[in-house]
Amino acid sequence: MKSLFIISALCFSVVSFAQTKHSLWTEKERQFLVEGLQSSQSDFLNELTGLTQKQIHFKPDSAKWSIAEVAEHLGIYDELLYWDLLNNQYTPEMPEWVEKVKGVDSVMVAYTTDPIKLKAPFVAQPLGRFETKADLLAYFNRFRNEVINLVKETKADFRLHFIFRSEDAGVWRVRDLQQYTLLWIAHTQRHTNQIKSIKASANYPKQNHR
Repeated sequence: MKSLFIISALCFSVVSFAQTKHSLWTEKERQFLVEGLQSSQSDFLNELTGLTQKQIHFKPDSAKWSIAEVAEHLGIYDELLYWDLLNNQYTPEMPEWVEKVKGVDSVMVAYTTDPIKLKAPFVAQPLGRFETKADLLAYFNRFRNEVINLVKETKADFRLHFIFRSEDAGVWRVRDLQQYTLLWIAHTQRHTNQIKSIKASANYPKQNHR
């Protein structure tokens, strides 16, 4: 009887601890991600409003992407972000990495205006799969909206789950899920600025006929 009481007390203690465990990821940080995902989505969509087929497929030169290619690239990365977040929220919590990635938030945010140009990996290069603006936007919005819903509803602590990359990735090698999502908000803003640059090109079609 005494043993049964001790086992019951231990079980109760474990449950109580699980229910009261302090989360490192704050509601303020969650909301910051939600607002960043929504605002960068809105800014991107605004840049495509009213554009014609000719405008979205215009290339400043043969080595640069069109607006349609930029939009497809963003859609690909939002799909990858969704699956990364969905799967990695179920990985084991790793508190031993928390201190090691402190300060990386600001590096991710700064990617918006980082002057260093990186080549998109093979998996994220646009293939010209979407001819119309409507299809491009449907692809991007589908996964961006899923990411927003996931961030709103997840029970995972984004400060205790991590994304790992190769040893030669530098500061990008290990990031918690908060930092990883901050990067793709910055990535959307970065490419929205690229779209603005395309639209400012000397030979960019100016007509607004649909």
